[in-house]
Amino acid sequence: MAVTQDRDSTTDHFGVRLALALDALNMSRSQLAAALGVDKSVISRWVSGQMAPGGNNLARVSALFARQKPGFNVTHWTSSMADFENALGLAASRTSSGAAISADEIEAANSGSHTNARRLVPYAMLGAAIVLLVVIAAASFRQHGTEPPTVDRQRHPQIAEPRSMHSVAVMPFVNMSGDAAKDFFGDGVAEEILNDLSNNPNFRVAARTSSFSFKGKNADIGEIASKLHVNAVLEGSVRQEGGEIRIVAQLIDAKTGFHLWSARYDRKLDDLLAVQDEIARSIAAALSRKLVSKPSLPPIEPEAYREFLQAQYFFNQRTADGNHRADQILKGVLSRQPNFAAAYALSGHLLMVMTVENPALISLSRKMTAKALNLDPDNQEALDTKIELALRVWDWEAAYQAGHRLISQNVRSANSYNGIAFFYQYFGFPERALDARLRAAQLDPLNFAYRRNVELALWHLGRVGEAINQAQAALELQPNHVSVLHDFCAFHARAGRIAEARKYRQRIAGNMDSRSPAIGKVCDIEIALRAKDILQARELLSHANPKDLGAAVAGLLYARAGDLTAAMKLFSQAYDRHEQWLIWVRFDAATPRSLLRDPRWKGLWQRPLLVDWERYHNRLASELAARNFH
Repeated sequence: MAVTQDRDSTTDHFGVRLALALDALNMSRSQLAAALGVDKSVISRWVSGQMAPGGNNLARVSALFARQKPGFNVTHWTSSMADFENALGLAASRTSSGAAISADEIEAANSGSHTNARRLVPYAMLGAAIVLLVVIAAASFRQHGTEPPTVDRQRHPQIAEPRSMHSVAVMPFVNMSGDAAKDFFGDGVAEEILNDLSNNPNFRVAARTSSFSFKGKNADIGEIASKLHVNAVLEGSVRQEGGEIRIVAQLIDAKTGFHLWSARYDRKLDDLLAVQDEIARSIAAALSRKLVSKPSLPPIEPEAYREFLQAQYFFNQRTADGNHRADQILKGVLSRQPNFAAAYALSGHLLMVMTVENPALISLSRKMTAKALNLDPDNQEALDTKIELALRVWDWEAAYQAGHRLISQNVRSANSYNGIAFFYQYFGFPERALDARLRAAQLDPLNFAYRRNVELALWHLGRVGEAINQAQAALELQPNHVSVLHDFCAFHARAGRIAEARKYRQRIAGNMDSRSPAIGKVCDIEIALRAKDILQARELLSHANPKDLGAAVAGLLYARAGDLTAAMKLFSQAYDRHEQWLIWVRFDAATPRSLLRDPRWKGLWQRPLLVDWERYHNRLASELAARNFH
């Protein structure tokens, strides 16, 4: 059996393939743009590699090409270059490189594995799997080995980062203990290794949300690497029997399918933290010959640590029952281990999420977050939580200090970029907030929340077409999510596509949940506003409950409907309630200029808390101008 290496991807990114196809079909960029109904500049950015099409446009391009070249389909974008060229009727001009792998080498590569045998065909993507890859990770056709693009205020919504020489995904370790209740243990081991690797600036590590999304799925290494934009994958297993633990880990080169490194660790359970650090160091050496430098962890009682991992497991389910169980476990952990900073940070985050159903928990969330930061001032989860807690009550000083500390850290995760985005957004720098949201999505490309945050940031800036593309990516991750259906309705209405907006309104009605009535009303209002049916828009607003929409959002809708008196009444309520969206209104692209010129609006911004906000906004602007903030 011979297995050849995949061809060098520097000649294989999407822009190169699209340019080749246009030339083969004798089609200009203008003709393609006209056929798709997009601006020519969009096609130019596709060809240059600045951005990649969403799943919908990729399917449309493929269908268009198939009319001239029967047999061409969406899977050819991820096939070998030879197959791609053959599908276009071109002679294959390039060949794959690499020597055949012997049977002995195959056996050696797979020896010691505790997972299903899948690494010998790293690029075998069939049926729905390849369609999912093309839709979600079309942007991965970037050049191999190049530096990641700087995401700044240039108008391109590309959010997939090219694979670097030191990029790795850490998969959840398989539970070999025969007890499904111990699944959390393998997840926790993998997460700690992931965190260790993330502290080395020489690596780009796929975020936990994305890598753990493959848990329990029969995905091959090449597919995982392509979707997460990495060139190495770490997988392993954990077997716990009594007080003994065996951890087996193997690092696999996604391009060749060979092991770069593998090891087995038999330890006493008391040594778990040391074993995790040892594994992370070994992986780092295999990739760059530099050891991961990380301060020694404080001594944590093994049982408390195991329960902390279990609490993480339940919290990550993001369900009411999971939150309750995680909360109960964390109470026991902190009672047993009162100096456990990460447990306090997790508890603070958990309690903040739970305030949606029980607002009284907000004070306890603050207490837990403060305790975490007292023990570990640089804990990113606690800093992220502190920013959001402070913004909820308009504590500008606390939000500023937490944001400043988060931005000043040398190593950033997707979570920290998300916190930085909140910081910039609500201190009046929406362009920088978009940059941070793009970075979060680059680091965690399969995270639904980060994808949706990007689309909302683009919409906020008036970049509706780009927002629609990102909404498509979010919807592909969570089909029929009512919030994204609302976004589509609003985006299409804003773009003047009333018929499309009404289709999404119907989909909202067909996917009812507790939020659907309010979301549906906003969708109806957006359609009425775009249709210039002001009377209808005001009628709909009169029947909407501002508590469901938020006073600031309702106020903006009234302002867009031309009723500034009603709008200002609601904005005053938003001030009294300390609604974050009042800040958003000031910078939103849809905010009428007439509102911003209105003396009542200007008077509102002379009220004490907003004057205080202005001071912090100006302070941050000065620091950014002086390049004291990066």
